[in-house]
Amino acid sequence: MRRPSVRAIRALAKQLDVTPEYLETGTQLGPRGDLELRVADAELELRIGTARPEATAENLQSLISEARALGDPLITARAVAALGVALSATSSYAQAIPLLEEAIASSSITATLRPDVFLALARAHSAAGHLAESISVLEASLEFVREHATEHVGAYMRFAVHLSYALTDAGRFDEARAVLEKAMDEHADECDQRAQVSSYWTLARIAAMSGETPVALDHMRRAIALLEADEDALALAKAEGAYGQILVLDGRFEEARGPLDKCVRTLELAGRSDDLGLFVTDQAICAAELGDVDEAERLANKALGLLEQSPREQGGAIGALAVTRAIKKDAAGAEPLFARAVDLLEQDSQFEEAGRFCRAWASLLMGEGRREEAAGLTARADELEKRVRPRTLRPSS
Repeated sequence: MRRPSVRAIRALAKQLDVTPEYLETGTQLGPRGDLELRVADAELELRIGTARPEATAENLQSLISEARALGDPLITARAVAALGVALSATSSYAQAIPLLEEAIASSSITATLRPDVFLALARAHSAAGHLAESISVLEASLEFVREHATEHVGAYMRFAVHLSYALTDAGRFDEARAVLEKAMDEHADECDQRAQVSSYWTLARIAAMSGETPVALDHMRRAIALLEADEDALALAKAEGAYGQILVLDGRFEEARGPLDKCVRTLELAGRSDDLGLFVTDQAICAAELGDVDEAERLANKALGLLEQSPREQGGAIGALAVTRAIKKDAAGAEPLFARAVDLLEQDSQFEEAGRFCRAWASLLMGEGRREEAAGLTARADELEKRVRPRTLRPSS
């Protein structure tokens, strides 16, 4: 049986207005089109959460190999970006960072076209303890949108909110407020409801880390009210969790358990690991502070597992374990845990929590009759707590 020539197939395909591949294989898509469709499908799975990020990551590894073999840089960049986002969603930050950096080096991945990729890179750097790199990515992204695409208000607000997060984590509270207030001043009339929620949430976070708990709780209540009206279950769960975290900072551990439990339950049912370790950490702290030793140990160990890829964020869970050892009068087991927890929390600008664990450590030593060492820890706790309210904060009205 004679096989038609490639030239004949192409000529006939042009006359019939179909692809040559359709005449040869029965499908309209060629190899490039088929691959692009599968990459787009994986991207969509990640964005709307219809598949586990772990499963999507495995699929994307194969798609990247195909794209490289095909020699298509645009599809390769998209697949690499998607894999980086998927790995970031599973807290595999060390693997995600080089992939996301490779992706944003492509001219086809810009801060306006794919803000999710730049935000994933910033989050990965932050979780890995590279705050300066996270801030740099966000500042550059915000500047790109401001210079080249002022109509992209959504992207601008997202970058402003996340830059404010990063600056807050770095203890630069005034700068964090200034970034967000400038964004709200410039685009308040154009903000959608989600941007308003993010803004209230961020202002709450800044206030909480600055020691302004009543202000923080007020901002979080506004965010929760907007989310309840929007019926966004996942975002509402995270807002409830953030509300619980502020109550923990204020020492209101019994009140914090309800919103934290609701948040963790929803995130686990949705199969979402992002931020889950931090919320479980606060559950552990509540249990420890309320004397529920077995539950505190279970939750603290669960949190440490979830935060395995983010050792910088393990301070609270380690502190909860230290408190359980102290309750059991196990000074030898508690001391190294307290030391590690306080150091990590101080590095993470969590000065209030660091101070609280420092005082618990001092109390343990006082009970052991080690008064001089306890006095030194109390003095350290005082110094840590002074750093909660930086002198540069705006004066209260």
